[in-house]
Parts: sequence; C-alpha cells; structure tokens
Amino acid sequence: MKKNENHISLEMQQKLAKDYLKSQLEAFPFGGISYKKKYINVLGPTGVGKTTTIAKMAARAVLEKKKKVGFITTDTYRIAAIEQLKTYAGLLQAPIEIVYNEQDLQQAMQKFEALDVVFIDTAGRNYKEAKFVEDLQELIDLKENTETFLVLSSTSKQRDMEVIIEQFKEFPIEKFIFTKVDETNSIGSIINLMVKYKKGLAYYTDGQEVPEDIMETSLEELLNLFIKGDSL
Repeated sequence: MKKNENHISLEMQQKLAKDYLKSQLEAFPFGGISYKKKYINVLGPTGVGKTTTIAKMAARAVLEKKKKVGFITTDTYRIAAIEQLKTYAGLLQAPIEIVYNEQDLQQAMQKFEALDVVFIDTAGRNYKEAKFVEDLQELIDLKENTETFLVLSSTSKQRDMEVIIEQFKEFPIEKFIFTKVDETNSIGSIINLMVKYKKGLAYYTDGQEVPEDIMETSLEELLNLFIKGDSL
C-alpha cells in the first residue's frame, strides 16, 4: 500500500467542512437591516458593545443608504451609554430621545414620524435576571414595523450566551449580531447557536472603528470566516 493513500488534504478537509456547514445553515436568513421596517430594536446584555454596534449600523444607513435616522434609548441606568449615543447622534446630525416609560416611547415615535429608520438602544442590564427582561417587554412596543436583533459577544462562553438567548425567547428575534470576532480564534459557537436556535446572522464586528468595523454577513462569508479562524 502506498504511503498517504488514505490521506485527505487540508483543502479537501476544508471543502467537506464547508459543504456540511452549508447544509446546516442555508435555511437561515443572512444580511443586515432590510429597510422594510422603520424601527430597529437592538437587544443585548451589558458589555457586548451594543451601543457602538448601533452607531455602526446607523452610520452605514446614513452614508450608504442616505437614510434619515434617529435614536431612542431606554438605557437610563448607564449615563455613559447615553452620552456615547448622544455623541454618535451628533456626528450623524440625528435626533435622539431618552425614554423612561411606554408613554415616553410613544411620544418619541411621534416626534420621529418623518424619519426613515429609528434605532432603539435598550438598557444593557443583566438579562440573566428574568425581571429585567419582563421590564423590557413592558416598555418596547413590538409592532409589525419593528425589526429585532440580539447582540452577543463572540468571546463569551457558549453556555453563557445560551442563557441570554433563552431569556429573550419571547422576543421576535430573527438574526444575531456577534461582536469582538477579532478577539477570538474560533467562531464555532456562532454556528452552534445559529443551528440550535434556528436564527440567522445579520452582522459581525471586528473592531471599534465606526462605521468601518462591521461586516454584513452572507453564508459564504461566514463559512470563509470559520475556515480562516479554525486554521489559526
């Protein structure tokens, strides 16, 4: 028997892996904001870079799609987060409203009636606590005109992310956004979570620069990222 007769090359291994993953993922939605709905509701726990991610999404909406955007923040617990979003709003010449209750939210929506897209930055609380999720459900009006994303950090343990996702199971989340992809060598957990929860992928972020460090994903892009990370 010749040496290496049964050896499978690295290229073939990668092709087989991509083919298998494609079969597992091709039914899920990919890509960012659809621009078919006015309100972009962005959920996520504290520490994942949610506010910066919203700024990146909004900047692209303004610069690439020429949309008139506004911001609503319910994050009244963290002054720094409000100031950060105000800074981004100022740079984009976009209005911002801080809401404390459902009545404030309705008034903000009326003020923003003429805008194309409104980004809602929810409070970055510890969503392992069910009470905070219930409070958010009471505040956010989940009408048909709202597109909802869940932001998670790719550097988190998969089990910790699963706990967060379970807490948000009552929300109509269609796609995930994963941050800090540049800080991890493997994105296997991203794929695992998509398959387990049957959710798509909108964006991943790989740095702090606004709006550069955000990538709208496709299935092929995700598979290439997986192969690249897995070979590091």
